[in-house]
Amino acid sequence: MAKYRILALAASLCLLSGCGAAKVEAQQPVPPAPEVSTEELPPLPPQKAETIYTVTRSTSRTNYVSEDGIPILAATFHYPVLSAVRGDGMPLTGETEEEAAALAAAERFNEHFSSWANSDGVSEDAEIAMQDYAFRKAEGIDGPGGYDIELDCTVYRTARTVSVRGLYYVYIGGAHPNTVHLAWNFDLESGDFFGPEHLGGEELRTAVTEELKRQSTLRAQEYGAEPAELYWTDYESILADWQSAAVSFGETGMTVAYSPYELAAYAFGAQIYDIPYEFLEPYLSLQGMALLGLAEEPGGEAPAVR
Repeated sequence: MAKYRILALAASLCLLSGCGAAKVEAQQPVPPAPEVSTEELPPLPPQKAETIYTVTRSTSRTNYVSEDGIPILAATFHYPVLSAVRGDGMPLTGETEEEAAALAAAERFNEHFSSWANSDGVSEDAEIAMQDYAFRKAEGIDGPGGYDIELDCTVYRTARTVSVRGLYYVYIGGAHPNTVHLAWNFDLESGDFFGPEHLGGEELRTAVTEELKRQSTLRAQEYGAEPAELYWTDYESILADWQSAAVSFGETGMTVAYSPYELAAYAFGAQIYDIPYEFLEPYLSLQGMALLGLAEEPGGEAPAVR
């Protein structure tokens, strides 16, 4: 009996050790299902909505006609219009501080230029033209008709600045028409117009003055004359006050424009000086660099302009 117990035990041990039989694999334990809990997180902070400024061109025309139907004066004004919308194209509501500021900036810009189309000066010029026509008609004098007033503008834009260069043409009688060069520069960030004195200090003013004198000398030499012979005798003082001239900005640099009679006789026409940004950069302040789009001023990006 003991013999059979030993044989049975040996057989059992052989089975467990794989002797002459298939190996029995151990079963892997089944992991328990993970416990999942949900927690309501606070919403993400609202993203700052981008403001897009767009500049378009508007035209206003007014024709003044005499009582007998004769055209007396045509006033035409081409002027820029600034609008502000959200980056997704939706209109601004003004509910946030940023949107209210953008709407106020656009309104301030547009009021300035739309005033040209409603200027009292145009009515005064029309009255002068009417009186001139009535006098010539009463005296039987033939004279020029169809007097004209026109404002035309070109616009240069950076991410922060809108620079407008204007040419105002007036003919209401006389030997010749008159043209006046104008310029306006608008800071979208502050919502105000600014002058070239905001670009830098005394070093900038002096450097530009010397460059204007240098270009004036070269221009006079083309006529075989000295600058004092071509320009008014106090031309250097006029150039030193260049920040009061029509200063505008473009793709390659700054333009300083003097209307006829401002710097020289009418026969020499307007005196226009172009100064590249490469010349200006060493004398510009950080604010000046940012305004002209040459560098970003610390504090963030300005709204985009299209």
